[in-house]
Amino acid sequence: MGCDQACSACKSSNVWVMSPLRYIFFMSVLPVLAAVLFAVIIHAGFVLFIPAVILTNHMLSKKKAPLVVCRDCKHTAAQPKGKSHYSSAL
Repeated sequence: MGCDQACSACKSSNVWVMSPLRYIFFMSVLPVLAAVLFAVIIHAGFVLFIPAVILTNHMLSKKKAPLVVCRDCKHTAAQPKGKSHYSSAL
């Protein structure tokens, strides 16, 4: 899945790439399940948190994903997408 890329730390080509949709799914499952559980046990108003969780994770996935994870040294790095927030501060 990540054959054309290499780890920036150990230069290994054994990397795994997490897509934006997978990032949204993995980061949203636990909070959405917790909101549903709280809505059933405590109050139905907790269902209103579900769209906020998904929207927040969608915005974060635009910044962070695709993530590159090295399978050898476990180094994690986001792929650069042009201008970062550090370069805009300069």
